[in-house]
Amino acid sequence: MSNLIARACARLGFTFLLLTVILATFAYARQFGTFASGGALSANAAKYDVKYSGLNLKVDPARQHLSGYVDVVVESVVPAMDTLEFDLVDFYTISKIERDGKTMPFTHLNHKIKLALAEKLPAGTHASFRIYYAGNPPVAVRPPWEGGFNWSKDANGKPWIGVSCQGEGGKIWWPSKDHPSDEPDSVGINITIPDSLYCAANGLLQEIVPAEKGWKTFRWKTRYPVNNYNVSINIGDYAVVRRPYRGTTGTMDIVFYVLKSDSAKAPALLEMAEEFLRFYAKYFGEYPWIKEKFGLAHTYYLGMEHQTINAYGNHFRNNALGYDGLMLHEMGHEWWGNYVTVRDWADFWIHEGICSYAEALFLNDKFGMEAYHKYVKENLRRRILNHQPIVPKRDATTSETYNSDIYAKAAVVLHTLRFFIGDSLLLDILKTFASDPAYTLHNRVVSQDFIDLVNRKTGQDLDWFFQQYLFTAKPPTLEYKIIRKPDASKELEIRWRDEGFHMPVEVRATTGDKVSVRRVDVNSTWQRYQFTGNPKLEIDPTGWILMEVVEGK
Repeated sequence: MSNLIARACARLGFTFLLLTVILATFAYARQFGTFASGGALSANAAKYDVKYSGLNLKVDPARQHLSGYVDVVVESVVPAMDTLEFDLVDFYTISKIERDGKTMPFTHLNHKIKLALAEKLPAGTHASFRIYYAGNPPVAVRPPWEGGFNWSKDANGKPWIGVSCQGEGGKIWWPSKDHPSDEPDSVGINITIPDSLYCAANGLLQEIVPAEKGWKTFRWKTRYPVNNYNVSINIGDYAVVRRPYRGTTGTMDIVFYVLKSDSAKAPALLEMAEEFLRFYAKYFGEYPWIKEKFGLAHTYYLGMEHQTINAYGNHFRNNALGYDGLMLHEMGHEWWGNYVTVRDWADFWIHEGICSYAEALFLNDKFGMEAYHKYVKENLRRRILNHQPIVPKRDATTSETYNSDIYAKAAVVLHTLRFFIGDSLLLDILKTFASDPAYTLHNRVVSQDFIDLVNRKTGQDLDWFFQQYLFTAKPPTLEYKIIRKPDASKELEIRWRDEGFHMPVEVRATTGDKVSVRRVDVNSTWQRYQFTGNPKLEIDPTGWILMEVVEGK
């Protein structure tokens, strides 16, 4: 790597580190999400699957107000479902709920809507409900980490509105089942706004139709399963800039809904977006939503991976290597988080850690191994906290799981796994996990699915590896002693302090101009290795292994 790239990597480290250290500091010190999402699935919520959600809402920027109704189609998964439960924060007043045009009694307390069904629904039965409500949604305190509606204005004083709710779930603005284990099979998003503005949302735009005087309605629809927090709208004085994308499984538009005042900057960003899409397709399979679009919505706040409509608020800033790291990361969630989705927030690392590791792969692919290792050292390792296990417990909420380690530490775990099993096998595992129907769309995953895939692909039982790195707060500890012999040779005594851990380690021996690297086996009992010629010994010189190293006496 040239000195120019080396200096650029150093500057990249500072820029990215500043952003992600801010993220990590806030994420660990403060709750992720104003209202925690996920946790243990309630008995009532476990009785049904959501098949379809249809949002029909008026967004009034002047009043910062929502009103309208949402249609929900559910399927009973128990022999006799008698109670239906949805999540919607108490900021709203529900005026009525209908089934087949008939008003139903309901309660709305503690952010829960409960409906007692007059007739029990047998398993496999579908039922449709319409929920009418209105109110002022929660305002985003610190988007996207403490989410809600962001009622901004652009430089010309026009409304510029976005919604972010990964930590809170869709319940902050529409009645939904607030749990990652269930997604609507499709969603309709019909949004009425002042006719001077544009609304971008998930999926494909079906039509724009007049509403009452001075208003118009945008009708969007996605025909894919989508997590409720990924359903999003962005409203502003947008220009719509497109770039065609021809992939291996079809064609689509890359679309940027950009403030008109910044539309001249859009073509360069879309060109970069295409480069990123091709990188991800190479490593993880073709873009999953190619029948719809890859969309970017210009936002006031930093960003979020809303399916087919990523929020983009990085203000067209590239790092020293010339690419937009925020766009790269959020785009990665179209695979890791949107296509491969966890069913328990305990396994949040699958979304964030693999995305973070993907940036290391991007650097490896574009600039080579030295840039890859520098990124791991300067941008990932520095953010590791080790305050709790990456997977802290089952049935976790977003707030219980979210911290810097699901990004940085999980990515370094994959880096260590690469060293242990080799490049080609790791890449094969990641591509399989990202594209095999067993893990995608309706088949939401947990950490054990990934562990089982690794064990199957390697032909080994690596449970000891994942037990240490995912389910234990502290990394393994390597202890070593270097003993100088009378003949000037050296003996290395080395072991893992952690029972059952048996990761090999590289040792670099330098004697004058002669350098050799030796991979030695290490387990939890002392191993001894001889090195002749009085060499200088360095353990794990490249920095492959996530560990603590102590020198024994």
